[in-house]
Amino acid sequence: MTCGSPPSPEDAEEIHAAAATVGLRVTHLEAIAPDASTRRFFRAELTNHRTVVACLYPAGEEPRLSHDWEVHQWAWQHQLPVPAPLARTARVTISTDLGCVDLEHALREVGVGVLKPALECLQSFQACSPDGVPNPSFDAALFRRELEGFALFLPPTVALDPPVRTFFDDLARRLANHPFRVTHRDFHANNLLVQEARVWAVDFQDLRLGPDTYDLVSLLRERAGGEVVADEEHWYVEAARLLGWPAGWPDRYRECACQRGLKVLGTFLRLGRERHPGYLTLIPAVAARLVGTLADLQAPASLIAAVAHLATTTAYNHSEEGP
Repeated sequence: MTCGSPPSPEDAEEIHAAAATVGLRVTHLEAIAPDASTRRFFRAELTNHRTVVACLYPAGEEPRLSHDWEVHQWAWQHQLPVPAPLARTARVTISTDLGCVDLEHALREVGVGVLKPALECLQSFQACSPDGVPNPSFDAALFRRELEGFALFLPPTVALDPPVRTFFDDLARRLANHPFRVTHRDFHANNLLVQEARVWAVDFQDLRLGPDTYDLVSLLRERAGGEVVADEEHWYVEAARLLGWPAGWPDRYRECACQRGLKVLGTFLRLGRERHPGYLTLIPAVAARLVGTLADLQAPASLIAAVAHLATTTAYNHSEEGP
C-alpha cells in the first residue's frame, strides 16, 4: 500500500545520497503508508529494478536515527527476522524491501493459518541471546508509566480512586517479576510482513527484554489479530508449547493482556486526539477483549466500567462526569 506526499527535492536528494553510499542508484521514489511516528517511508526503485526502503527522519531527530540504527544493526547481527540494514546518513536509513503484504492482509485473505509462521517469527525473538540488547529492560516503573498514560484519559473520579491506583501499582510489580525474553514490544499484524511464506518484523526499534507472553498479547489481541482470531485460547496454548514457556504462563498471559491492553488504549486515545483519528476506530475491539481480563484479575469495578464503555464507543469524553 502506498500513499502520502512525495519527498521534497531536498529530501529526495538526501535519499539518493544515502543509497549512493553503498553504490545504489535510485530511479524512482514512491511514498509508503506512514506509521504514527514522524518518520516517512519510501519505496525506492533502483536501476536494476530492485527496490529498497528508505526511511527519512525529520531534521533534528538525528540522535534518534543513530539509536534506531544501532538497534537495527544489533537485530540483524543476532539473526532476527528483520530487513537487512544497507546504509545510513544523518537523516536517512536504507534497508531491504520485504514487500507490502502485512499480516493483517494475510489474516483477512488467507486466514488464521498464517499465524503459524508468525509464531515462528516470535520464536526467533524469544530464542535470541539477550546479551547487549540496546534498550533498557522493562521494569515496574516503565509498566506503571504506561498505565498512567491510560489513566490520563480516565475521569478523575476513576483515575484517582485509591483501589485503581493500587491495582495499577500491583500489576506493574507482577509483570516485572515475569520471566523475561527479547521482546519486539509492538508485535501486531501491521508490523509483520509476509514474504515467501515467512513472517518478518519491522518497527522493532523499541525491542528490549520483557515478559515472555508480552508479544503474543499484541499479536492475538490488537488490530487485525483482535478482530480476526476467534480462538485465542488455541493459539496461546500453541505458542506456549512452541516457545517453551515455564509453568504459570496462563496467569502471566492474563496479566500482560491487562497491562498491554490498558497501555494500548491510552496510546490510541492520545494518537486519536492528536493527529491520527483513525486510531479511535481500533479502540472498541481492544476494550472488548480487555473487560473480561480485568474481571478475571479482580480489577476495581470503576475501571472495568470505564473500559466497558470504550468497547461500545470511540466518543471518549475526558471529564469528571465519566467516559
